[in-house]
Amino acid sequence: MRFAFPSRFVVCLCLLGLVGSGCFYHGEPVRHLSSDVCLITPNLTQKEVLATLGPPDQKQQGEQGEVWIYDTVNKSFLRKTPYIGEKLGSENYDVVTVTFVGDTVATCLYRSYSEEEFKKSGIKTSGPRED
Repeated sequence: MRFAFPSRFVVCLCLLGLVGSGCFYHGEPVRHLSSDVCLITPNLTQKEVLATLGPPDQKQQGEQGEVWIYDTVNKSFLRKTPYIGEKLGSENYDVVTVTFVGDTVATCLYRSYSEEEFKKSGIKTSGPRED
């Protein structure tokens, strides 16, 4: 007696394996500055901002107090293509600037830049972090 698996069973088993393997992914968390910035309100403490947005990409000293800058590079699908991606697609930059007076938030500003606007702004990215 010969036992054969139906093809549907094999396909379902493969799909279940692919879906199940995604449950065990432990990569770096994805940053969503455009939505997370709504959680930052005046009078939050630096500790609360750290819990919400994580450590800043840059810290600067402003006129009123410390300024924390968060940035994210958003690459289009074509831009992520190996070897030729630099010539294809586009990049957008999300930048959040949180200004503190003492230990509390005074202002929180979000801005999305195109490639050209970002180059003109003079803001420097923090490095290889790309979500």
